[in-house]
Amino acid sequence: MPTVTIRPDSTVSAGDWSVADANIPGQINDQDDSTSVYNTTVNQNFIVNLDDVSLSGATFNSFTVTVRASVSGKGSSEWNTRLLDPVGGSTLSSTNLSTSSPSLSDFTAGSGSFSAGFSETAVNGLQIRIGTLNNTQCVFAEVSVEIDYTPGGYGQNVNTVAAANIGKVNTVAAADIGKVNSVD
Repeated sequence: MPTVTIRPDSTVSAGDWSVADANIPGQINDQDDSTSVYNTTVNQNFIVNLDDVSLSGATFNSFTVTVRASVSGKGSSEWNTRLLDPVGGSTLSSTNLSTSSPSLSDFTAGSGSFSAGFSETAVNGLQIRIGTLNNTQCVFAEVSVEIDYTPGGYGQNVNTVAAANIGKVNTVAAADIGKVNSVD
């Protein structure tokens, strides 16, 4: 199955962080450990919107949220990561994590399956909420969501045309085509 990775692109709300609210996405979506954000006071959170996808007709199967983080200061850092679906009004995943390492590491911060019929509009409305917990501070260098999907259209390449780009064959909608030249 193909996947697409979406990353933060705008800030919905934020508490006290090391950069201006509007700059948070740019610090945690660039796949660069030299850029990061940290909460300047304990128990802070931010909510960010994620990139939009252009996958019309796709079936969205599952997701995995990844956060790249390290401790800020002494002791350990604790945080909660939530994948939010504001379109459907639900939390798709909520995971508490912690680290005592000063080195940035990747953490799987939630995974699961999308409900049947989860739409492109819903995917394009996804948000991430990260909140630090238990009077701790944390450094965040990267946040992303990998989405596993099945492309819309006919399910096989035809004469070097990618399956995702095939909407109709001889005026028959790709979704209604079971075989082409006796091939499933």
